[in-house]
Amino acid sequence: MRTILISLAAALALAGAASAAEAADRVSIATDATFPPFESVDSSGKLVGYDIELMQAVCDAAKLDCNIFGAAWDGMIPGLIAGKYDALISQLTVTEKRRKVIAFSDIYEHPVFRFVARKGTSFDFASGGLKGKTIAVQTGTPMDAYVTAHFPEATIKRYDSGSAPYLELAAGRADLHISYQAQIVNSFLKGDAGKDFALVGPELTGKDAKEFGEGVAIAVGKKNTKLLDDINRGLAAVRASGKLDALNAKYLGQ
Repeated sequence: MRTILISLAAALALAGAASAAEAADRVSIATDATFPPFESVDSSGKLVGYDIELMQAVCDAAKLDCNIFGAAWDGMIPGLIAGKYDALISQLTVTEKRRKVIAFSDIYEHPVFRFVARKGTSFDFASGGLKGKTIAVQTGTPMDAYVTAHFPEATIKRYDSGSAPYLELAAGRADLHISYQAQIVNSFLKGDAGKDFALVGPELTGKDAKEFGEGVAIAVGKKNTKLLDDINRGLAAVRASGKLDALNAKYLGQ
């Protein structure tokens, strides 16, 4: 009996070690699921969107066992730096400031940024033109950095999620919101809540302001060079297969 128990204990220990090894090999990928059409949660509780489909396709192409899950936006980059996550995908723009603390994959998208406001309103986007206006943004984003740098005379309201600024705009507590054009159109203007609103001001990209960065990429820890190589290999395969073009057409109309 004692021999049987020892054998059973040894088998359980080996099984536990195997499970731990499998868990260690799994790539944990965080996303801020408040930013449709790029990442959000559907009515069944499933993560959906452009970035979710892209990340899964990259993982499949690179033969990575990936676990993609929702996380709070303001803790994502600190969590990656601390080793809590292996990677991030959440329309992360590549900026010089971010490159100092995290690494990025090859760029997979070059977004356009726009303001949105109630129909019939007009604004002066020249220097000093938004004095007395209230701009709602998601905190810690390129949009936050842009309005902070270029419109210091405005009142800037910052929110943790990507959806909260629209509530402020619809309630009349903000005059303007700035975000990715595709996000504004698909998550707000196409719905009932956005029927009285429209895009305003210029189309903006990283060529217009450094705050908008070089483009969008997947983030990994600075020291995780093997994972970065694997992700870039998978991204290249997804691009070559036409899957990236298909996602652009499906979600962005490009």
